[in-house]
Amino acid sequence: MASPNRIGFPLTPRRSPRALVLRDLSPEEAGAAIDWSGWYLPDDAERPDKVGRSEVVRLLLSVIAQLARERGWADLYAGTGHFFAWVRSEPFVRVLPDLYVLDHRPLPPIPRQWQTWLSGHRPPRFALEVVAGDWRRMYEDAPAKYWQLGCPELLLFDPEAAAARAPLAEERVPLQLYRRDADGTYLRVHGSGDPVWIEALDAHLVVLKDGPHPTLRVARSSRATDLVPAEEEALRAEGEARALEQRARVAEQRARAAAEARVRELEARVRDLEARVTRR
Repeated sequence: MASPNRIGFPLTPRRSPRALVLRDLSPEEAGAAIDWSGWYLPDDAERPDKVGRSEVVRLLLSVIAQLARERGWADLYAGTGHFFAWVRSEPFVRVLPDLYVLDHRPLPPIPRQWQTWLSGHRPPRFALEVVAGDWRRMYEDAPAKYWQLGCPELLLFDPEAAAARAPLAEERVPLQLYRRDADGTYLRVHGSGDPVWIEALDAHLVVLKDGPHPTLRVARSSRATDLVPAEEEALRAEGEARALEQRARVAEQRARAAAEARVRELEARVRDLEARVTRR
């Protein structure tokens, strides 16, 4: 029996929402209230500064846009800075992915918070969380939250683990991918620094360490050499290709003009010789 509280009413046993993911509930727990308070994310919540987060997100959004352009995915949408809530009675039980992908481009205006119990509000097809702060808690809580949200794929990117010259804690790895199985189980299908295939993108994500902080890029294959350029890189390459083509065209026109001038010069000499012969 539950212990009484100070005003004489029995306390309702409360269970953690994490228990919904990690183990089956006993009959007693199944009827208990859920204590969601540990998962509240208020508007003014302080999020730990994430090493190179803004650059990781900016670059990856640009690369995904270029990938969609290459493949003609006009309806795919990748965004950042929006909450996702899934418990109607607990609107502050939510996540704020660093980057997310939707199968269908939403009509503007995009809500600051997606609420999956509303029509047209769906969980993301893919979500990225950049690990910072209390990494142990993030490693433990994030999969449980995104499983309950209904997100099919979650990638945890740990920049500190990716940048470390020597191994950190044994559990820390640059990339962890969780994927919802056919029976609804959330499984960790990848846990290393190697390229990882993302179903939602039909491409691989790879860790690059070229700059001051590790970043993520999209590769068309598991080889990190076949990278999809960012939009600005693609536009620059297209501009350089057009400039090269223009220079080649100008050079060809000049060569043709020079050849034609040479032909005209030879023809004029021939006519001059013919005229001299006729006068004799």
